[in-house]
Amino acid sequence: MRLTWLHRGTAGVGIAPHADVAAAPRWPGEGGLIRRLERLRNWLTDAHQQRAFIVLLLGVALGVFLVAQWESPSPDAVADPSSRDAAIQRTIARLEAEQAGLKKQIAELRARAAADQRAAAQSQSAAASLHQALAAQRTLAGTSPVQGPGIDILLDDSTVRTLLPSDDPDNYIVHEYQIRDIVNVLWGAGAVAIAVNNERFVNSTSVYCVGSTILINDTRTSPPYHIVAIGDVPAMQRALDDSSNLRDLKARVQTYGLVFKIARTGTMTVPGYDGSIHVRYAAVDSSASRPAG
Repeated sequence: MRLTWLHRGTAGVGIAPHADVAAAPRWPGEGGLIRRLERLRNWLTDAHQQRAFIVLLLGVALGVFLVAQWESPSPDAVADPSSRDAAIQRTIARLEAEQAGLKKQIAELRARAAADQRAAAQSQSAAASLHQALAAQRTLAGTSPVQGPGIDILLDDSTVRTLLPSDDPDNYIVHEYQIRDIVNVLWGAGAVAIAVNNERFVNSTSVYCVGSTILINDTRTSPPYHIVAIGDVPAMQRALDDSSNLRDLKARVQTYGLVFKIARTGTMTVPGYDGSIHVRYAAVDSSASRPAG
């Protein structure tokens, strides 16, 4: 390979064309430079080394580009202050719109909750009214226990133990019709609840005799009989003492020694009817509930 190199002489600087690189050095250090140029020439002649050199150049260029990008100011930093203000205003407007929407939703939910509470209160009030009406109907029907001022009447078989041969033993025991007579007198005196030996009297109560046993509400009972009635105590006492009432019973008390007396008065408790209530033939008259028109 022939290179052109500078030649410094006494007469000035000249150019020696196509001088051999391996020629003898013309100034101090010229030989080392020539050797380095020779190594560079050999390195560049190798294809692999050329590719490595190209990659190196590309890496250097990329590094320079990244450094330039790093040191260059960001777009936001050089943005116009008026643009930043506009972006802030848009953000504020968006947040305020979202806040207004949330407040509207809260108001709607509160109104809905208030409406639900009013409906629930009305339902509770209606349920309470129905419960009170049902309790009153149960009291009238006799299916719930009641308590109040009342009277306890004792009715028992005769205490006479020796009978004459001509006497009828039936005259010395309590019969079912005597219980019915006493109960009817108490109803007439204003009694509101009556029970005989804890059997509550309702509109379907039956009292009948089977042999020497009295069945009340199909339940077998036996003397002594405690007839408990709640109501106006003085009125019930007057009705029982009235000579026109219970004549046959009072005569048997005098003649055969039946026991019939008021055992006590005061606060009484009458149990509820616990039997079956089955209305077979009666039905509610639907026309009675229709408004007149």
